[in-house]
Amino acid sequence: MDLLNEKREQPVEKSKGKKIVLILLILSIIGAIGIGILISFLKANKVIPNTLYINGEKKEISNTLFVSDKNGNKYMNLKELAELLGYKFDNSEYQKYDLDTTKCYIANGKLISGFEMDSNKIYKYEEGTNLDYQHYTLNHNILAYNNNLYISTDDLPKALNIKYSVNEKNEINLYTTDYLAKSYDKKLRELGYAIAQDDNNKKAIAYDFIIASKNGIWSVFDTNYQEIIGGAKYTSIYFDECNFNYIVSNTNGQYGIISTTGRAVQSLKYDGLEIINYERMLYKVKNKNKYGVMKKDGTIIGEIIYDDIGYKANSQNKILYTLIVPKMDNLANDSIVIKNNEKYGLMDIDTGDELLPCDHLDELYSVSELGKIYYRVEVEKQTLELKEYLRLRATQVVNL
Repeated sequence: MDLLNEKREQPVEKSKGKKIVLILLILSIIGAIGIGILISFLKANKVIPNTLYINGEKKEISNTLFVSDKNGNKYMNLKELAELLGYKFDNSEYQKYDLDTTKCYIANGKLISGFEMDSNKIYKYEEGTNLDYQHYTLNHNILAYNNNLYISTDDLPKALNIKYSVNEKNEINLYTTDYLAKSYDKKLRELGYAIAQDDNNKKAIAYDFIIASKNGIWSVFDTNYQEIIGGAKYTSIYFDECNFNYIVSNTNGQYGIISTTGRAVQSLKYDGLEIINYERMLYKVKNKNKYGVMKKDGTIIGEIIYDDIGYKANSQNKILYTLIVPKMDNLANDSIVIKNNEKYGLMDIDTGDELLPCDHLDELYSVSELGKIYYRVEVEKQTLELKEYLRLRATQVVNL
């Protein structure tokens, strides 16, 4: 019986073995097809341009500089692009010093642009300013291929303020806004205008807007030198790339906000207006030598009654520009630093209520120590942590 059973079971075992081999073969084929699809996504439609020019100068093209997806969208290697432009490239998040190949940033000495693999969200940071990070959404995700990060050429104007074009000879031209500003300036001077030379307004060129002035009056032109915004109305124009509009002032010295087509966004009624925070989109406004804070929708937080908003940075003492103080013990909400009569206080960022009146604090600022932010106050020649000061004030241990 055992022998009979063994003879009968052998074909079953062989059959099982054949099935396993067949399954493995099918899985191998599916895997190969999957890998092929992945490779083809980035490589099958790969197109190497005949020539690459940057600001009119011919550049060598490596075989890893460009890739193209199955839809024909072209991507450029961010590291190689930075090297060609003479910019700094680092595989990490800005001011984070750990190597991370899924992230990178590019710095041109004025602007930091940060990227992350498989994301269309980027950040920008303007060096030498008190402003926080600006956040943008690209048209395409950043791609990873062969341990390199790639950006769609469609996103170069927004990400790096670079103009990209390709002609019928498959020649690619890249232009920085500095280079284009000089080119456009020659033509505009023939028309009696001088192009804006500040780095911020040059960014508008990446979006085909040219900001220029004539006899102290500012206008915006398209790249065919047709005036889009002007009409002898504005004595200043500031391009706000993040909100994609302009902060302007008129001949009466009043400030407001207009769209890129000239439509009023916030009426011109303030003696001064500047953006002070991108995360919450806050503006510092001025009326009759007093300051207040305006939200993006035009709502004023509290009143325009303060001598100043925020605490100015002091690099010698390692003091940071301090505008917003986060919620903490004995501080019910995030708050804005305010100043009156040489004293500092805090205003609720939502309601405008004074959480700390400007009646006692000589200083209220923040410092960075070992990567952590600390908030401190100075009162009657004493320096205290803000948390401790709030605790003492709440318990009325001292008259603070």
